[in-house]
Amino acid sequence: MTEKKEPTKMQVAAKKAIKTAKTAMTLAKAHLARESNKHGGRWQWVDFPGPNGRESAGIVDILAVRKKWDLLPGAEFQKLKHLDLFDFMLIQVKGGSAPMPTADNIERLELVADHYNACTVLLYQWSENAKQATGFRVLNRGTHQFGELVTDGSTVFGKVLGG
Repeated sequence: MTEKKEPTKMQVAAKKAIKTAKTAMTLAKAHLARESNKHGGRWQWVDFPGPNGRESAGIVDILAVRKKWDLLPGAEFQKLKHLDLFDFMLIQVKGGSAPMPTADNIERLELVADHYNACTVLLYQWSENAKQATGFRVLNRGTHQFGELVTDGSTVFGKVLGG
């Protein structure tokens, strides 16, 4: 008969990290949906889970998409109609005691945002131990820093969004 071994400290830590990441992603999507619905933003969410629902590689965890309200000026857009184009928002999710994104991470997020012409880049943070630190931060593209926690979701998730 084989004896069941106790998990190592590394195995316990890995299991906890996986659970924290899944919880952070679930809460981020719920918070996103609630804020979007509350402010009439009509955003749709696409997440990118890895194998077995774990974290995946890549800098963006959630892509938010909605139909663009404004018509763009210019001859190349003349044939388009209202709501033919899209707004994109990129979201990175951090859970538990995960550190803030590094300057290299922010640069990667900005490069992806530029490539897809994303209107906003968000960081969602969740901590079981620091509930007051749970929420969204908007990336300031001028300073290359994430701002304070968003308390009024209408500026991010509302109907009118500059981009």
